[in-house]
Amino acid sequence: MGLSTCLGVKSHPPANQDWKILHTWQATQEGYLSFAAESQTLVQQCRLHPSSYLEFPPTIHSASQVKIGDVIIAASSAPNFQHTKGFYGSIVIPCFQIAHLDAPLSWQVTSYTHYFAWFKYFPRLVEDYPLVNFFNETLNSIAAGALLLLCFLYLIIFSGKIPRQELITLLCANFFTAIYFIGNTAEAMGLSISMLTAHKIADSGLWIGFLFFIHLLYLEKLIVPWMNLAYKISVFFSLLIITFAKNGDVVQLGTAIPFIFTLIFPFYAVAELLKKGLKTRKNLFQFIALSFSSITYSNDVLVVTGVLPSFPILSIGIVSSYVFILLSINERITRTYIERDELKLLTAKLQQANENLQKAQDELIKSEKMAALGRAVARIAHELNTPIYVSRSSAQNIQTQTEKFLNYLSRARQDDIESRLKQYQQDLKVSLNALLQSVSQAADLLKNFKEISVDQINVQKKEFKLIDYIKSSLDTLGILLKRKNITVQVTGDNVSLHHDPGLFYQIIQNLVANTERYAYDAGGIIDIEVNDLPEAIRISFRDYGKGIAQSDLPKIFDAFFTTGGGSGGVGLGLNIVYRIVTRQLEGSIHCESSEGKGTTFLITIPKKQ
Repeated sequence: MGLSTCLGVKSHPPANQDWKILHTWQATQEGYLSFAAESQTLVQQCRLHPSSYLEFPPTIHSASQVKIGDVIIAASSAPNFQHTKGFYGSIVIPCFQIAHLDAPLSWQVTSYTHYFAWFKYFPRLVEDYPLVNFFNETLNSIAAGALLLLCFLYLIIFSGKIPRQELITLLCANFFTAIYFIGNTAEAMGLSISMLTAHKIADSGLWIGFLFFIHLLYLEKLIVPWMNLAYKISVFFSLLIITFAKNGDVVQLGTAIPFIFTLIFPFYAVAELLKKGLKTRKNLFQFIALSFSSITYSNDVLVVTGVLPSFPILSIGIVSSYVFILLSINERITRTYIERDELKLLTAKLQQANENLQKAQDELIKSEKMAALGRAVARIAHELNTPIYVSRSSAQNIQTQTEKFLNYLSRARQDDIESRLKQYQQDLKVSLNALLQSVSQAADLLKNFKEISVDQINVQKKEFKLIDYIKSSLDTLGILLKRKNITVQVTGDNVSLHHDPGLFYQIIQNLVANTERYAYDAGGIIDIEVNDLPEAIRISFRDYGKGIAQSDLPKIFDAFFTTGGGSGGVGLGLNIVYRIVTRQLEGSIHCESSEGKGTTFLITIPKKQ
């Protein structure tokens, strides 16, 4: 009422030559306001123009009666408001119905609230049937049905495709807004209820519907959280007042609370959409939906306050906005499916690329294993070279000494033979000892190499002592360790295993090679300790060299990762160790290291293996 007064809205226009005011707005015994006027001129005009119509002004939340003399020829709602036709309807009378009458035409309108005790023009003669009730009543009935139909469509189209909270918000927004349109056309919907009850039902439905609409904007991140909360609070107080109101003016007071927020927040959302840009169809549909609802709501606010002499078109705006919301969500779902299909295609390509990479990695690892075997063969050949050379020299020396001694026997005197025989025996003993020692060393090397090579090629499980096998493996790595003067100390529990020994050789070989290449420049110690735990076997491999940078630790087991630069490493050694421990032995390997303090590899193998 204050807004209408500030905007210069008058309770009625001045009387014209066609109408005589019987009394202006005055209180009735029931507490309503009544206005009355009469006209003789309009009856005469209808007699002259029987094909025309008498159009009465829309009176919101009011009841109108039209009389010729004492006969009521038209009425909207009952003057006591115990039954109501609707909130916005107006009376239209065809002129041929009154053209034969001579008595003056009287019009009485009773306002249900002080707030709506006004009208914009006096009844007038129009040539064509006015569309005022199409906007005031028919569109509201259509909107109610359309919104309920949209609820059904949302359930069919969006169930399982959008978050449940969003679906419930959409359904509630549509359903409660439909309740508003049902309430303001109560009689047309078959509801025989009082104006007060219809007013409470309609306005409660309107604000609950808008509450879910604003929450939908919040879910779409088009308004900020405090706006969503402020709107909920305003609607709560509005519903509280509406529910316990005793008359229409109090209901209208409650329904005025969320008005300003309902004007501002959708326009804020429109601004946010414009800021994001309307390049996507989803954003464009949302912009159209919000524009429809904001413009039509603003129009209806101006109509209800009496500022704008127009028709309420919120029904058009609300239905249109929810249709475009449906389109925007459907567009989002469609886009999601397209992105999902693109992601599936990309995932398939990545899987294929990963499989190709895995195959290439496996081939490289096989090549690295063969190269490692080749290096082992070279080391064995180098180790065998010395004892074989010594054996050959000893054998040649024995042959020479024997030939010399035999030649001497053929021409020597008997008394010289004894002393010469002793010398020959001494020389022969030295040569035989050297020969036996060298041959034994070569035999041991060949035995160790044979065991290790067979273990790697046949890969058959057998019973073996772990520490003894580690020491045998280290014998074949002698040349590698001598190159930088590295000493290996093996301690711990000489636990028995029934497994593939070759796997452990590959572990030791790669760890030793890694230490020789990266940990020491000249001289160093490697400690290998085996611990027999209740459920597992733990192997600790520790050096005291350069250590590994903390930034590199997470990547050391990755294939092709190396910090060696030009040292010759290809970054597969530790990856091979990791794959053997985790896949074939079903254990775990962990590395601890500090730069300048050395590196420790902790390998844990479950005993069930």
